[in-house]
Amino acid sequence: MGHNYVIVVLPETIIQILLIVIALIGIGLIVWQWRNELRSKKAIEGLESVVTKYEQAYDRMFNEEK
Repeated sequence: MGHNYVIVVLPETIIQILLIVIALIGIGLIVWQWRNELRSKKAIEGLESVVTKYEQAYDRMFNEEK
């Protein structure tokens, strides 16, 4: 015997559920964007440190020649 359950959802409840879903998606997007910004910041800092190391090595090479 199969039971047929009829779920009655009030319009207010639907709106509340939609608002919660939209809020969760919004928070997820904000966190995702923040993590991407953090990653790109780390990448930029990494590049800057590499460039600084090359500049120091370059300076040393040319300072030793003088």
